Amino acid sequence: MTDARIIGGAGRESSGLITMLPAAIESMFRLSWRALRESWGLILALAILVLIFSQASPYFLNTLVLERILTNASFTLIMATGMTLVIATGGIDVSIGATLALSSMVAATLMNLGTPVLPAAMAGLLLGAGIGAFNGSIISYLKLQPFIATLAMLSLARGMTLIISGGSPAFDLPEAFTSAFKDEMVMVIGLGGLLLTMLVMHRTRLGIQIRGIGGNENTCYICGVRVNALRIGVYAFQGIMAVLAGYTLTASFDAAEPTAGLSTEWLEAMAAPIIGGNTMAGGRARLFGTLMGCLILATMRSGLNISGVPTAWQQVAIGGIIVGAVTLDVLTNRKKVS
Repeated sequence: MTDARIIGGAGRESSGLITMLPAAIESMFRLSWRALRESWGLILALAILVLIFSQASPYFLNTLVLERILTNASFTLIMATGMTLVIATGGIDVSIGATLALSSMVAATLMNLGTPVLPAAMAGLLLGAGIGAFNGSIISYLKLQPFIATLAMLSLARGMTLIISGGSPAFDLPEAFTSAFKDEMVMVIGLGGLLLTMLVMHRTRLGIQIRGIGGNENTCYICGVRVNALRIGVYAFQGIMAVLAGYTLTASFDAAEPTAGLSTEWLEAMAAPIIGGNTMAGGRARLFGTLMGCLILATMRSGLNISGVPTAWQQVAIGGIIVGAVTLDVLTNRKKVS
């Protein structure tokens, strides 16, 4: 149950980034140590996977494969970081892939029309934040279930993407854009976003209040927490992270695809936090666990591919992991309730 003494005083401003910076390094060490203790099982599982695949194929442990695993995990991590916060509030966002596609297509179309890279990229980010804020608003004020609200947005955003693109990719993007979001920059964006989000979630009142919404929303209301505003902000943040992931995908292909995000990317972004120990019931934000979930999924996908497992069976294996993680989450929460 959420502690009213901790989450109270929502009207007062939390300590800003300037106050946090002097203690940032110490905070990150403490967070890392606690995260390692909480996620030792995931670390062991990842080590076992690496051992299995290294025995199954002599080509698994090489620089190119490891680099691909880290890049794919970082791409998923960008989306999964925002999803972890959404799940912490007790919500879900199934429109993440459609948001990724629409915002990337809008930014690419603007650049093809002659708009400078920075304004075009900012337009995509604002669009993603707006989509997320809209999702959060109708969930908060119309009391729609998050799945229903974001499912409607998924259809809307997909349709808008096809209208804007005419069903065709947007090619010939400026070098300044692609170089800013490809290769090692995917890892920089993924890890940078994760670390900053960890500091906010575990070292500020804002983070405690976000977790409090998922833990006990009624208590948050009583204590004066601006629940609706925080939920809208979390979904807006999720939208921004989806856009950044879309930009990395667009840069890697040097084209904005209207079908981007239709594969398993969005599903893995929702699965990674659950694998990492976050619960669909909300109230928890284990971001290091989310990182481990991304690494496990990326390792599974690369390992199965190198081992010659057909794509269809790869999907079955990934789906099995997801079903197992969700089942474990449900059983764990049921045991707590009983």
